Amino acid sequence: MRKLIVITFIGLLALGGLACTSGGDDEAGAGAAADVSGGDSAVAEEGGGEAVPVSQPSQGGGSVPSVGPRIVQTASLSLSVPRREFDSTIQHARTIATGSGGFVVSSSASQGTERRLVRGTLVVRVPERAYARVIDQLSGLGRVEGREEAGQDVSQEAVDLEARIRHLEAVEAQLLGFLEDAENVSAALAVQAELNRVQLELEQARGRLQYLEDQVAFATISLEVRERQAQVAAAGDGGPWSIVDAWSDAATGFVTVVGWILVAAATIAPVVLLLLLAFFAARLAGVRRLPGIRRPQS
Repeated sequence: MRKLIVITFIGLLALGGLACTSGGDDEAGAGAAADVSGGDSAVAEEGGGEAVPVSQPSQGGGSVPSVGPRIVQTASLSLSVPRREFDSTIQHARTIATGSGGFVVSSSASQGTERRLVRGTLVVRVPERAYARVIDQLSGLGRVEGREEAGQDVSQEAVDLEARIRHLEAVEAQLLGFLEDAENVSAALAVQAELNRVQLELEQARGRLQYLEDQVAFATISLEVRERQAQVAAAGDGGPWSIVDAWSDAATGFVTVVGWILVAAATIAPVVLLLLLAFFAARLAGVRRLPGIRRPQS
């Protein structure tokens, strides 16, 4: 009886262990399935239980990165301001441009009849993110008489340049490998010549791409400012009369007259010299004939 009880107890333990083993296998299988299904989105770190998200592979074996528009922005703005406010307006425009992170490219100005600056042009470049704000601020400096804006899309040219640069870089790497494996001088010179050509094209493409990126990063604004009711001095217009202008004109006239006198003297000097020589020659000939002349006796 006792043996029967022991055998029954051992059988129950065996059945319980078998059930636990089966349940553990099921849980392990479920965990493995969970790991496989979540393997694309998380990877366990070594020594820790946190899952780190990873990017999922794209369908089709690859993807092309999205390219945003690359626009070269230019604008031309014409303003008129009250009298005697030209200088302050230009100064405010400079402050607006530099305050937005831009800079002045060029500037020019012309005087009016009152011998002060009344009209001019200021060309500035500002970051493209501040373009709209700067245009509005410049428009508020005076009365807007003209406004033109233009944008040139250079996205395709930029993408073509980037692709060309990648291709030339790959060719450059291959040529560098060929140059290292060259067996003689003639082969090395041939590879070096081709390498020089490829590197030149590569630098040209990089320079063009850098220029386009600079044009896109900074917009160009041409600002023309003029004072209302102000006339620009014409070429040669001396403006209001002054004693200084009179002395200047007198000195200029004196120098001009003296110059013409010297020119005339230098021109007629040979003629005068010939006449003097002829005169003295005639006098000398007349003096030599005087002794041979007999006066009649009375």
